[in-house]
Amino acid sequence: MSLQRAHRSRRFCLSVSPPFANSDSRSNETEVRPPRRPRVAWQAWNPEEEEENQVEIIRPRTTIWELWRKAAILCIGEFLKRQDKDERQKIKFLSSICILCKCKDTSLDLNTFCRENQLAENVQALIDEEAMHALCSVIKQKVMLTFADMSTVETALEGKTESILNSCFNSVFFLPPELDVPEEEQTLYTKTMIAMNVMLRALVHNCPSSRMREEMCSIFQALLHFFHSQHMHVRTRALYGVLRMITDFIEKDWYCAANCGFIYESLIEVYFPILGQLLGHLCLFSCGQHATRVPATDALYRLYAFVKRDRRTALTEEMEKYVHLREKLQDTNFACDNLCSPSDCAKAFGGYLRPAERMDVVLTALEAMVDSSIYDKEVACSVMAVAMEDHAFWLSDKTQIVTSIRKNLRSITAKAARQCLDSLLLLLTSQMPAEEVRDLLKSSPPSDSALDMWEVMLCMPRTLEKVLKELTKGSQLSRLLEGVTEDTCILFLALIAKSEDNEDFLGDLRHLKTYLKHPSVEMRTVVLRGLVILSETREKARKMEVVLPEIMATLQAASADVKMKALFVIQNIMGHVKRKEASSIAVQHAEELLPLFVDESSAVRVSSIRLYRDMVQAVVWCHRRRMKGTVRRGLVPLLFRMSDENQDVAQAAGRAVVQTANLLSWNDLRELAEKQETWRIAECLLQRDQSRAEEYLQQSQPYLQDPQGALREEAVRFIGLAARYSRDQSEEKLEDIIRALMPLASDAESSVQCLAAQTTLILRTASRTATSRRSLRALCCLFS
Repeated sequence: MSLQRAHRSRRFCLSVSPPFANSDSRSNETEVRPPRRPRVAWQAWNPEEEEENQVEIIRPRTTIWELWRKAAILCIGEFLKRQDKDERQKIKFLSSICILCKCKDTSLDLNTFCRENQLAENVQALIDEEAMHALCSVIKQKVMLTFADMSTVETALEGKTESILNSCFNSVFFLPPELDVPEEEQTLYTKTMIAMNVMLRALVHNCPSSRMREEMCSIFQALLHFFHSQHMHVRTRALYGVLRMITDFIEKDWYCAANCGFIYESLIEVYFPILGQLLGHLCLFSCGQHATRVPATDALYRLYAFVKRDRRTALTEEMEKYVHLREKLQDTNFACDNLCSPSDCAKAFGGYLRPAERMDVVLTALEAMVDSSIYDKEVACSVMAVAMEDHAFWLSDKTQIVTSIRKNLRSITAKAARQCLDSLLLLLTSQMPAEEVRDLLKSSPPSDSALDMWEVMLCMPRTLEKVLKELTKGSQLSRLLEGVTEDTCILFLALIAKSEDNEDFLGDLRHLKTYLKHPSVEMRTVVLRGLVILSETREKARKMEVVLPEIMATLQAASADVKMKALFVIQNIMGHVKRKEASSIAVQHAEELLPLFVDESSAVRVSSIRLYRDMVQAVVWCHRRRMKGTVRRGLVPLLFRMSDENQDVAQAAGRAVVQTANLLSWNDLRELAEKQETWRIAECLLQRDQSRAEEYLQQSQPYLQDPQGALREEAVRFIGLAARYSRDQSEEKLEDIIRALMPLASDAESSVQCLAAQTTLILRTASRTATSRRSLRALCCLFS
């Protein structure tokens, strides 16, 4: 059975609309589609109609790319003119840039086009607008893929890489951890992470060799910034970014790189400018938590293989010696199948690093000791220990390390880190040439950190003496002091620490009056630290009486450290001078210690009370009359301190009361103090010295605000007793006492509240009756 011919369908279909266009923006060109029912179409075919309606569309591939390029340029121009841009328009804009970068059309200068339209800046702005902690659209993914395509344009990203990467990393690294991403967002999350890897790989492989050093430095600096984040998942993503960069760098075909011009052995020096800094961070991460240890260790192994292969034939003599030493000692387990320690990493890499790179490792470990650092301080110390073990090899630029110590010293307080830093400082100063030490001594005005450094040195007389021996070689004291400013007492202290001429020493000590009055707390701290060491020598301690008033004045400083050092110096002086001289010192200065009994620092309270006791004990017979007034004023503060919550303070106060009783020849007070019967001591004191009841009342009232509840309670009890013995029994006086007790009605301690209420009630009753003395006798029953 013959069939009628159907219309022949169109022979092919071709759409010239660019891939980013939608239905509204498609070209008016004819779009040819095949029929849905070919057999019916064949039966209905009319050859005559075909001749009239046949349309032939033949467009070469280059013509298609040209149309797409024109449409892309038009889309970009329209987008840049818009003020409000939705997600669809942003995606079209990004796709347009990708099309332009792939067109390879020589008729358009893409470098100029990108620069004039600020495409890199406009694309970066899109990712900056996205939420940092959420993944709401494909914009982040599209932006990074766009940058990957733009990296094929020679100057499109030139000078902007670090800023661009900071924006991209901020937008991606701070996303929630992968386990916290909702299931419906997992696909988008994965594609976004893949897009970042594609971007990093493109930046390495498409970068011209002439800019590779600058670009590599920018990329790694951007990644290293996130190593200090407090969030584990942020640090982990940054480490995987570093691993990606190292892998791409090693895998790049350097022999075929355009305009390379460098032999393979020089790749690290030319293209890897921050190798030492990077190694320092990776070593510190290599023993951390699993999430960061895995990428850090993998990166270290890849780098080690690459560096070892790259420099094996280009080692200097000292580098070869270090490599052979490590091989001989076999003291490192750095291998792919072992979990290595940071110290093992440092030893393994050390022989293949240039001096500047080794210094970067040391400086990175030093900065990791800062309190705010996220690194384990003991791990940083282990890396520093490797450097100090072979200091001649690792610590080549001592001035640079000292500068770093000055910068970070005050921010390092962890015990292990501070001990390591002190050891490093002492090692450096013992190895520094005389000129470098002299420059350090002459620094003016002295910075706080420089003073801290010299305080460490003054703690180690042997090291200091070694430095001074080199410093003073062939020089006279006067010549050394030339050029040293008035504010700089460090050199002066160092010299008098070594001086053996007592006459010169005494003359120099007079200059200390100026230094001890220096407005800088740090300066006074260092001066006193030096005096602590000097006062341990009997001959020099005996000469220090000339500056004792200035030393006593430093006890009024706000710093507990300054007070403690001053107390140690005074204690040493008291221990070395003759008995009569010690007695004179006690009579003149014992009363200046009384304010320290209420110091916030328990160490200051203990030291000051012990020194006060020694002063009282040192008083000779001829000075007793002059001393009695002082010790009587010290009895009430000592009585209260016998109830101090710090047992060392309480014990020291009790012994000081016993010594005071001996000087006053009050045997009953001594016996009560030895038995620690504080309430009976108070009554004994008031009975013995009724004329001072008013003075004792004034002394006791500040203790009503003491932070310790036991002392507040003791103060209430003492005030109640003292009110009985006071000569002023006027209503006004009693009201003053009641007003002082009123805040204690809401005291945190119930025992203080109760005692204050009872005392107030009795005092109010006494003030309203004519027989006040009889009413006040009730206080004796209350407190006995």
